[in-house]
Amino acid sequence: MKPLTALAILQCVLTPAGPAWAQRPQGGAPPHIGKVYGKVLDASTGKSAAYATVAYLWGPKDSLVTGSIVRPNGDFDLDQLPLGRGTLRVSFIGYRTLDTPVTLDRQHLELDLGDLQLHPDQELLKEVEVVGEKSQSVLRVDRRVYNVDRDLVSKGGSAVDIMKNIPGLSVDVDGNVSLRNAQPKLLVDGRPTSLELDQIPSDEIDHVEVITNPSVAFDANSTGGIINVVLKKNDKPGYSGQVQLGAGTNDRYQAGANMQVKEGRFNFNLSYNFYSGANRTKGFNDRTDLYEGEVLDIFRQDNMDASKRTYQGGRFSVDYAVTNRSTLTLTGNVRGRNSTSDELQTYSTREPFGTLLSSGEQDVTERHGGYNIGGRLGFLHKSPKEGKQWSIDAGYGISRRDNTDRYVRTDRDAEGALVEGAPHIQDQLGNSNGEEFDLQADARDPLNERNTIEYGVKSGYDLDHSKLDVFDRNTIDPAGVFDSTLSNNYRTTSLINAVYVNWIHKLSDHWSLQAGLRFESSWFKGELLDRGEEFSYSYPGGGKDLGRALFPGIYLSRKWDGDGGRELQFNISRKISRPRFWQLTPFIHSSDPTSIRRGNPLLRPEMSNLAEVNHLLPFGNAGKSNWLTSIFVRQTQDVITSVAYPLEEDSTILVNTWANGDDNRDIGWENAFRILVGKDVDMTLSGTVQYTQVALTSNGSTSNNTGWSGGAKAAVNYKPVKVVTVQLSGDYDWPRIVPQGRTASNYGIDASANWDITPKLALTASVNDVLNSRHWGSTFTTDRFIQETDRRRESRFARLTLTWRFGQRDVSLFRRNKTQREQQREPGLDQNDQEGF
Repeated sequence: MKPLTALAILQCVLTPAGPAWAQRPQGGAPPHIGKVYGKVLDASTGKSAAYATVAYLWGPKDSLVTGSIVRPNGDFDLDQLPLGRGTLRVSFIGYRTLDTPVTLDRQHLELDLGDLQLHPDQELLKEVEVVGEKSQSVLRVDRRVYNVDRDLVSKGGSAVDIMKNIPGLSVDVDGNVSLRNAQPKLLVDGRPTSLELDQIPSDEIDHVEVITNPSVAFDANSTGGIINVVLKKNDKPGYSGQVQLGAGTNDRYQAGANMQVKEGRFNFNLSYNFYSGANRTKGFNDRTDLYEGEVLDIFRQDNMDASKRTYQGGRFSVDYAVTNRSTLTLTGNVRGRNSTSDELQTYSTREPFGTLLSSGEQDVTERHGGYNIGGRLGFLHKSPKEGKQWSIDAGYGISRRDNTDRYVRTDRDAEGALVEGAPHIQDQLGNSNGEEFDLQADARDPLNERNTIEYGVKSGYDLDHSKLDVFDRNTIDPAGVFDSTLSNNYRTTSLINAVYVNWIHKLSDHWSLQAGLRFESSWFKGELLDRGEEFSYSYPGGGKDLGRALFPGIYLSRKWDGDGGRELQFNISRKISRPRFWQLTPFIHSSDPTSIRRGNPLLRPEMSNLAEVNHLLPFGNAGKSNWLTSIFVRQTQDVITSVAYPLEEDSTILVNTWANGDDNRDIGWENAFRILVGKDVDMTLSGTVQYTQVALTSNGSTSNNTGWSGGAKAAVNYKPVKVVTVQLSGDYDWPRIVPQGRTASNYGIDASANWDITPKLALTASVNDVLNSRHWGSTFTTDRFIQETDRRRESRFARLTLTWRFGQRDVSLFRRNKTQREQQREPGLDQNDQEGF
């Protein structure tokens, strides 16, 4: 806008030439004691709309009362305004005029209009987004933004359903998300969270940001990038909200409601959601045991599972504008969850030529529950100097997990007779309590037009106490005994402190450099309380470990003018990936009689060096379509990977755990296309090709594996008529390389349609996994066994969701109509000063 500054000032000077600017109504005119203020932003860039003209119109003929020019930081205020109804008009050369209705009265002498968005004129608009509505995907050189409102398939679901459709992301059988074969860090509204993705309702999410190589301002524990889930929040005066009901096959039911109110200096957000769904799935596990290259036996297991998951909870947030530039924010959430699983496992062991050696079945009954409670208090202050601000916030959360599991195992010999003691019954009673606290302060200070400094500090504390009691009994010992070898009483504590500084330098009108350094000290301690055993690690532990605490980041960008946002970026950074608590805890999970899972308390953090070249290239009509292409390299030391080996006490039982590999190298090419075909068709196409080299040394032997992996996604939105939108999306994941083998390929298609029955009422129909094809499997090959597994998270289902939206802008919920007596006490008020909706 700077080139137009002179025109804007001239416009503002010439505008008051009319007599209405200085003259005010005489006689019975209302008092001029009102005030409005706010901020004007360029909707296309998010920056201040400096030097735009602000004028206040009043009366039946929209007479001009006063006016001003927007300051360089975007702020404006107009005072000595007449009470009653008026209009605030914001205008600027090359942008659409913005008219905002205003009502001032004795109870509301000052009115905060919040952030007003000034949109470029449609003829000059060169944005990726569809005119008049949000795009489903917005591609930027440093991140991808996925707008959830346009994702019809996820309506009535959770954040996991959203992640399946975001370009570049993959979701596995347990609902875990990966980005370029690594696990990204989850943030909610830019801050850490203890919530899992399936605990966040999709209808509470405004958009999702995917950052592949975050700067030093973010946690160094982000080797796999960052997923920032931004929740819905009202920033306009007035109130709005929605009520939603949904039902589907497989006993799926969903209900939710949310409401946002902005009243004066307060901004309230409140929501509640409920979800319940069931699934019936099948799976198998085939294993061939080897000895010196010869087949010993062949094991086969088939699983049939009936599961159900229920989630419910709510959240609130309150923003209070202490001043026009300072905001105090309080947020809180409560989430509860319950899940049940009834699984039948049938298994058999045969000789290489098919002779039956043994068989059996196991009934598994699992009952899990828990909750999360969290809150955050934050303060943000923006300086009159554009871009200068500082913030501080603190978060605290607690969580609880409970499980009651029973495993009834019945073994038979080759003739089908029960073995001695069968059936064997094992009961597992477990619980876990978590607590976390974090404190963070950040500042941004533009030193001059070319240099900006960002800096901040953060401290995070996590505590988890888990206990598992295991009891075994059979027909020989029906009373049961406590199994001390499988039982555990475990506590983990971690503390991470960090400080960072980031220098942003504008090299020229087109080139910019960002260089930063983050220092993180990390401490972890694990304790087996009943056994008096403990282990811990601390980085840096001395000068030789200093490299594990320093995380630099350098970003070089080049921008073009007049090409709809073309941009090129080179970046390189260093990251750390600390093991998750469930990867460390040595609990044994034995729901499978021949394949158990437990953590490895000796896991070390993995260190990674990341480099990217990103190029955003607009094309098509006025640059509304674009192509984001990226070449990335990741080199990782002590890579954390899954491994399997036979149990020493019983070689027929396979132990699945995690270990540090020797090294891992990935290089890949990623592409994402955002294509507009006319006004009615909107497509997003994406694909990744990645080459992986990984090595693992375990039990004196080394496993090396190399190969290609990748995936592709496509989403098409089509509006056959104005009130109907049809969406079709699909994905395909190639087999992924792991040290002892590879995962299986996976693909699926989702379909949905939305009908806007009225402007406030909409009906959405969706079918998840149309082909019923999504399943997850793997193949492990070692010198001791070959194993193939196949599992499913959920089966195909259909769902109907009804959404009712309500609200009104620039209206007060708390305004009360004055009585005639009150109006008579104020003879200066006319019909333009009446209160009411």
